[in-house]
Parts: sequence; structure tokens; C-alpha cells
Amino acid sequence: MPAVLVPDRLTRHVAAGHPWLYVDAVPEVVGARTGDFVTLLGQGRRPIGHALFDADSPIALRVLGTRKDEQPGPALWRRRIEAAWRLRQTTLDLSATDAFRVLHGEGDRLPGVVVDLYADCAVLKLDTPAWLPHLGDLTEAIVDVVRPRTLWFKGLSGQRGGDDVPAAQRPRVLAGEAPPEQVAICEHGMRMQVDVRRGQKTGMFLDQRENRRLIRQVARGRETLNLFSYTGGFSLAAALGGAPRVTSVDLARNAVDAARDNFALNDLDPAAHAFVAADAFAFLDDTAGATYDLVIVDPPSFAPNHKAVRAAEAAYARLNASALRQVRPGGLLAAASCSSHVPMDMFLKILSEAARQARRPLRLLEVRHEPPDHPTPLHFPEGRYLKFVLALAE
Repeated sequence: MPAVLVPDRLTRHVAAGHPWLYVDAVPEVVGARTGDFVTLLGQGRRPIGHALFDADSPIALRVLGTRKDEQPGPALWRRRIEAAWRLRQTTLDLSATDAFRVLHGEGDRLPGVVVDLYADCAVLKLDTPAWLPHLGDLTEAIVDVVRPRTLWFKGLSGQRGGDDVPAAQRPRVLAGEAPPEQVAICEHGMRMQVDVRRGQKTGMFLDQRENRRLIRQVARGRETLNLFSYTGGFSLAAALGGAPRVTSVDLARNAVDAARDNFALNDLDPAAHAFVAADAFAFLDDTAGATYDLVIVDPPSFAPNHKAVRAAEAAYARLNASALRQVRPGGLLAAASCSSHVPMDMFLKILSEAARQARRPLRLLEVRHEPPDHPTPLHFPEGRYLKFVLALAE
């Protein structure tokens, strides 16, 4: 097995649980190819762990284990997946929910591996091609532990479709039967259809599940605006919670149509609500003067990398200020960000700036991170990406 000497300044980070070693922070890994296991060496060339090597990524090494009984291979994958499955069964309220994250990469100590479960359809997505040589062993362990009817491989994160995608990286069935065009799921009693083949991420945004539940709790009697609504998860939660009218806005026409279908699936009359295919910024400009009792702002990441943070701060502030101007006095703003480059303290400062611009003081009611099925190592701040804030607008 190839080996690499980890600089002294990084050995304590590895021991503390940080799962990444960057290519510019470690010596060249001689003789290793993408997908190889690499022994990590500390002071005196003493083994301190094992990692998975990616020759083409800024993250050269993803740490797989730091104990002697954590030898990389099929037995370790199975143990990690079993532990992740037990964690979900004991920490989530699954009495009326059949869609959740089974495996959250670094948080479940299989860095770069994500598995989401939609009813009886499991969806696997990889953050690195280094796992492709081990895909067969991963598939066997997932199927044995989770027992899905379907295991669908969504491909690599950030990968675009096309004929130039290597066969090994293309979406396909790994086990069982092909998934249907729409997978029917239940989330705290709320029924939705999910397109696991063409939908964003693995099909929908499961990390907002508990926040949708919160919106359902606070929406009664509140006319609601949901910006960046995608297939209508927050919109549906608000309507089922008693919002008399919900306006859903998303740039993608197919997502808006899916939101309308999800309303009908829950015996809600789509005609009693509004579904708008439009840019959220333009919509706010075009409807200046309109007001709501609850405005939900859940945009895509404005900061895909550190260089984009300054521009993202300005965009988040402008967006939330515009949204705040449409919140009636005593109404609620639900604001979210999914960028790991914008930590919670920065996001709260952004909301403070938005409140200043809109001249609408805010009182915090809820401040939330990822739900329990998206665990994060304490020594891995890069993994804490989700911010969700519910605030009362004066």
C-alpha cells in the first residue's frame, strides 16, 4: 500500500477527526492512483491512519480511519453503513416519514459517499471518482443493510450529463429494478413526488425536512410567499399548515409544475394558490408593494468557493432586504443558506444588514443547522453548510 508522510502540523487534525488532506499540504503520493488506499504516516513514520487517494482533486486524501481495527475495505464499509442506519432509526421520527439521508459522507465516516432513501428507492451519489473502484462493495453493503427495492447511482457531484461522461460515472441502476419516473414519498405525513433521475441533488433537499415541518407549525392563517420554491416542499408545508394562500416562485418551469402536482397529491386545490415561473429577484422587483405574513427565502448557494464570498454577502443581503420589504409588520421571514463558505455568524450579520437596508428590525425565533441525518464531525467546520433562520419582522 502506498504511504505518505503527513506534516506534523496536520497530524493532530487527522487524529481529531478532520477527514481531508489537501494536495498542496502533503508530499506527493508516489505510486498511487485514484481509488488506491494510502497509509498515513506521522512522526517517526508511525502509521496514524488510512485514506482514499484522488489524483485529480484538490482534496488528495480522504481519511477512512485512524485506528488499527479500521482497515479499509468491504468489512469497514459495512460497519460504517450499519452504524449510520442504526443512528437514523434511533434519532429520527420515522412514524410518518420514509425519506431521509442514510449516509452523509464525512459525517458517517465514509467521506465522499452520499445515500438518500426515498421510500424503497435508495440513491447513491459520489463526491469523488476515487470510490468508483469500490462501487461493487459499496453496493453490496448498502443493499444488505438498507434493503431497498432500487439502488440508483446518480453519478458524481457536479457532473454534467452528455456522451463524454465515462461509462463508470453515468447514472444507472446498481441493484434491483429501475426507479419509476416519480417516487412517492411521505414526509411527516406530507406526500410528495420525487424525480430521482433528473431532480436536483439526489432528487430533493432532504436537509430541509425538519425546517419544512417547522413552517407547517407556524403557517396557520399566514399568507405565504416561497422564493426558490423548487418542487414546492416549503409551499406544501405552509398550505397544509393552514396558510390560506401560498405563492411559489421558481425559475424552472418544470419545478413549478411539479409543485402544483404535489399540491393536488395532498388534496389541496392548486387553483387556490399561485405558481410562478420567474427569477426570484425579478419577481420581488416586479411585485414591490405586495405583502405577505410569511416569506421563505431558500436560494441556491451564492458562494460555491471562497473567492465568491464577498459577492455572495451582497447578494444575500439584497435578496433578504427585498424579501423583508414584503413581510407585513409582525410577519415572519424564513431565510436559508446552503453555502459552507458562509458560516452561521456571517449569515446572521448578512440578515442584520438586510434588516438595516429594509428598515425592518428582526427578532430571532429559531436558528438551525443540519438535521440529525446530516451529522458533521466536530473538527470539520467545512461540513457545516446549512443555515436556517426564522425571524419575526417588526
